[in-house]
Amino acid sequence: MGAALFISMGIMFLLSIPIITSRLAKRMGRDPKKWFVIGLLLPVIATFILFFLPDLSEENDEVK
Repeated sequence: MGAALFISMGIMFLLSIPIITSRLAKRMGRDPKKWFVIGLLLPVIATFILFFLPDLSEENDEVK
């Protein structure tokens, strides 16, 4: 029981960073699926990269 709990908590922790990255990407006007995969490969680094990229959501609002 203890090992299963430890493994499931570890998996939830490992998936939480890519989920946060994909939601941030969606808010910034970028493809969340692509950024989820990037977040899986580079968990913390992808989030920092996303912070330094320009916000595309403002450009999409102007087009509409």
